[in-house]
Amino acid sequence: MTYKLLPQELASVTDAELAFSTTRFLPAIEDIPAEFWAGNIYTKLAESLYCGSMTPACEIELNEGVDAAALNKCIRAHLQSWAPKHEHKIAGVGYMLASVCTLTPLPA
Repeated sequence: MTYKLLPQELASVTDAELAFSTTRFLPAIEDIPAEFWAGNIYTKLAESLYCGSMTPACEIELNEGVDAAALNKCIRAHLQSWAPKHEHKIAGVGYMLASVCTLTPLPA
């Protein structure tokens, strides 16, 4: 099964879901590629947003039609959920990010 997150789905996350969390768009464990379980720049960004730590130095290019505020709301609503195991949440949110934007590491 191929996972896809559409701009209109991002925009559908409600204020209640932001306040109380959601897993509505979190990919199923079996749909998340191995590189997201091992860790990559997308999961590092998800982890930093979860922990409130410094984000990786990268350029973020949103896919066509993706609204930055809607993406932020959707990602934060999923990161605060207690339902999935932490590893599933970080790998899944990283995969969600990869489906709607491209992260390019900046030179050190």
